[in-house]
Amino acid sequence: MKKGSRRSGGETGFGTASGSNLTTIILGAVAIVLALIGLGIAIDTIAPYLTGGASALNWTRYPGGESMLKLFPLIMMIGLIVFGALLVWLGTKGKQMSIKSTVMTVIVVIVAVIVLPIVMDAADTVYDNANTSSFTGLTSFLGLIPLLYTVGLMAISGLLGFKTMRE
Repeated sequence: MKKGSRRSGGETGFGTASGSNLTTIILGAVAIVLALIGLGIAIDTIAPYLTGGASALNWTRYPGGESMLKLFPLIMMIGLIVFGALLVWLGTKGKQMSIKSTVMTVIVVIVAVIVLPIVMDAADTVYDNANTSSFTGLTSFLGLIPLLYTVGLMAISGLLGFKTMRE
């Protein structure tokens, strides 16, 4: 090969002659599939808190929490599908993405959704069983926990996704 000439595409061994990166495309497809699986998990996790019954919360205690929980599965799914679509698009352009960062981003979102009922139950248990009114501001802060958790989760997921794209 002459000095200064470039090999076309696929120098990592996983690319194709057209310059696309098959590994990144597969990672994007996996992220989209995990988004759909995560949507089912999110709906199963959140539904008991919204539909009534034994797990239903007294939403007057949690300002903004009910609205955020209703939007959370949709936002999570759209975020992961956009993330996966970006990976597929970048893969077709020949960009290589880190497998570790990509998988970690998706896993953080799904694990956080699975942990959500524990956070909700813990906040409700403290609200019901502790004498929170004798502690200044504690009752108000407990009311914000569902909202803070879901907004924090979305922010962390967005930052992880952004970090993955910048690598």
